[in-house]
Amino acid sequence: MSKRLLMVLVAVVLVAGVVATGCTPTTTPTTPTTPTTPTTPTTPTTPSQPAAQVINWVGQSALPAGNPPTEGLERISAAIGSASNGQLVMKANPAGAVVPATEEWKNINSGVLDFCAGGGSYMAADLRFGTAFSQLPAGMPPLPNLIFHMQEGAAIMNKWYDQKGYKIYDVGGGFHGLPEIWISTNKPLSGPNDLKGLKMRASGDGGKILEGMGVGTVFMPLGEVFEAMQRGVIDAFEVSCPAFNYSMGMHEAAKYNYMSPSRAPTEVYGFLVNKDKFNALPAHLQTIVVECAKSEAIKYNQVLHSRNAEALAKMTEYGNINLALPSSIDEAFVAGAKVFYKAEVEKFPELKDFLTAYMIFAKNWQELYGFPYAVMTSFD
Repeated sequence: MSKRLLMVLVAVVLVAGVVATGCTPTTTPTTPTTPTTPTTPTTPTTPSQPAAQVINWVGQSALPAGNPPTEGLERISAAIGSASNGQLVMKANPAGAVVPATEEWKNINSGVLDFCAGGGSYMAADLRFGTAFSQLPAGMPPLPNLIFHMQEGAAIMNKWYDQKGYKIYDVGGGFHGLPEIWISTNKPLSGPNDLKGLKMRASGDGGKILEGMGVGTVFMPLGEVFEAMQRGVIDAFEVSCPAFNYSMGMHEAAKYNYMSPSRAPTEVYGFLVNKDKFNALPAHLQTIVVECAKSEAIKYNQVLHSRNAEALAKMTEYGNINLALPSSIDEAFVAGAKVFYKAEVEKFPELKDFLTAYMIFAKNWQELYGFPYAVMTSFD
């Protein structure tokens, strides 16, 4: 084949390729799309929890507004409301607002009240350990008395509430006050003989023990004591602690104030609740009620101590002579308390049960730490 013929054939092939290319569709192939990522399934919405049921309790103090037990009941109610995040709302009322004053414990039992600051000596006629709980003559000072109550006393009382059919429950705390002034008088005292023939405003078991020491005891409402001293109807009186006495102006009624815890070493108002209402509470609310009650027992003591210290200084500034009670009177009073209670426990098994445990505890405390005054640790 000649060179010329070969070139012609190549040219023909090139032309044929160009023609073929011109007949092919000109659409550009689309780029495959990236597969979409499957959407994450949404988490099912958690059903909202039902709001905690708000529980409302109604309570009352045995004393009017502004008095320490009423203030304490207001504090404990606020503390429980805060600790429960508003789930347990407690309305604290002063004496007489809902039921007659001093009858709070009866209305706890009936269910008219859910809680109270009261009981104690007010219920002694029906539950004889009442005075021993609230203000035991020749009893222990406030701190060991409080520890006994939390450790054993409340449980003993609750046992007897059950046995006697009362729907009352003491949670183990409450309002534990400080000793009262033993006696206020215008006559100086040096020994037990100075008490004989003295006309004295007194009450409760302490008054009965004083009668055994030759004191002519008279009971009258607190509001009548000042005038009775002014008129000479009485020669002496017992009312309460320095802060309470000073607030009532009693420092103007007597010159001498003799201090000793033996006659009234404590002034306890129980924090009592209706047993059925307490048992119906959820466990966490029961715990809150118990722990707030125990906390308030210390707070109450602290508040009263500060007030007593201030009041005693003001009484001294006024001209009162504040002295320690002669130890011979203390010893004679404790001896009288042993005689009195030895007879009482034979008549009242609930009192015997309470005092037996109390004196065992007191004896143990005395052996470990001692007491600043004579305390009844046995009837011997």
